[in-house]
Amino acid sequence: MKTYAARSLSPAPLRRISKSSPSVLPMLTPMHAWRMLCRRTGGNISLTTFYRWINAGRIGVVRVGSRYLIPLPLLEEVIEKCLDGERV
Repeated sequence: MKTYAARSLSPAPLRRISKSSPSVLPMLTPMHAWRMLCRRTGGNISLTTFYRWINAGRIGVVRVGSRYLIPLPLLEEVIEKCLDGERV
C-alpha cells in the first residue's frame, strides 16, 4: 500500500505579481469590458450584442471554469476596429 504525504491545511502563500511580468495579462469580466467598449467608442452597443460577439468568436475570451475573462489587449484591438470604422 502506498503512503501519501499529508497536505497542509493552510492556504498556499500569495505571490505578488509585478506589473512588468510579461506572462500576466490584465483580464476583464464581460460586464467591465462592455462598459469600457461603450465608454471609449461612444457607441450604444447593447449587452446582448456584446455577448453575441463573444459567442461568435469576434471578441477573444479566456474561459476559466464557468467564467469568461477578456484580456485587455484583445479588447483594445476591438476598440481600435470600432474607432476606425471596421466591422468587429
